[in-house]
Amino acid sequence: MDKREAITASNLGPVVSLLTWIMAAAVLIAVGIKFTLSSIIPRKRNREDVALFLATAFSIGFTVSLSFAVPNGIGRHQDTLSSHQLESLQKAIYSADILFVLVSGCVQASVLVFLYEITADSLHQLLIIGIASFLAMLLISAFFVVVFPCRPSHVWEIMGDQCINQLSFWEAFAGVNLVIESALILLPVVMVYPVMMDRRKKVIVISGFAARLLVIGAFIAQIYEAQSLKSQLIDRTFDSWKFLLTMVFVQGLSIITVCIPYIRNFLLGIESGMIQTGHFRLPSRPGSDTPLRSLTISKISA
Repeated sequence: MDKREAITASNLGPVVSLLTWIMAAAVLIAVGIKFTLSSIIPRKRNREDVALFLATAFSIGFTVSLSFAVPNGIGRHQDTLSSHQLESLQKAIYSADILFVLVSGCVQASVLVFLYEITADSLHQLLIIGIASFLAMLLISAFFVVVFPCRPSHVWEIMGDQCINQLSFWEAFAGVNLVIESALILLPVVMVYPVMMDRRKKVIVISGFAARLLVIGAFIAQIYEAQSLKSQLIDRTFDSWKFLLTMVFVQGLSIITVCIPYIRNFLLGIESGMIQTGHFRLPSRPGSDTPLRSLTISKISA
C-alpha cells in the first residue's frame, strides 16, 4: 500500500491495512515474550510451542495476503477497479482465507497440547483428546472448503457465481469455533479448581485462560458482519472491509491470548498443591521444573 494513500469515505482499505499490521506487531511481541519465558524456564522445549510457531508463521502470511488485497480494492467501490485488480484481490483473499483457518486450528491445538501435558488426570486427558478429535475434523473439513470454494479451474474466483455461499460457511465456522473456544476456557477451570491452592491464585490462573473470551467476542463480531454483508452484495469490495477486520482480530487475539506470560509461570510453579508467583524464572532446584503432571492424581482430584 502506498504510504501516501489517504483514508476517505470511498477508500477505507488503509484502515484494514493499518490495523492488520498493528495486530501483526502485537502478535510478534506476544510470541516473542512467550518464547523467551519458555527458554528461561529450566525445562525442555515445550511441544505446544511448535503449534504456536506454525500459527505465528501462518498469521504473518495472512497479514501479507491482506496487504496485497488492500491496494487491489478492499474498501474501494468495485466499479472503480480494473479486471487485473479484481483478479489480484480475489487471489489475495483466497490465500488469506486458507491461512486464517490454519491459524485458528494451530492455536487451538497449542492450547490443547499444553493442557494435556500439565494434567495427570485420565478423565481430563480423555476430554482433551475428545476436543482435539473434534477440532481435527473441523480443521480438515474447513481446510478443504477454503481450498476448493469454487470451480476447480478457478478456485480463487471467490467473487464468481460458481462458488459456495462463503458467508454462510464463515458463519458456521465461527459458530463451531465458539463451542471450541468455550471448551478451552471451561476445561482449565475443571482442571485447576480441585487443586489444593489459595483461592486467589486459582482465580489468577483461571483468568489467564479466560482471556480467550476476547476471541469469542471476535468470532461473534465475525458472525454479525457476515450476516450484515449478506444484504450488501452489490459492492462487495467496499462493503467487506469490516468483515475482513473481524478476521484480523480473530486470528490475532487467538495467538495473543495464548501468550499471556504469567500463565506458564503459575502452572509450572504448582508444587504439592501450591503455586509460586512474582517471578518470571522459577526456582532451579530438583523437581521445580515439573508441571501439573507432577502432582499425584489424588491431589488433583481431591
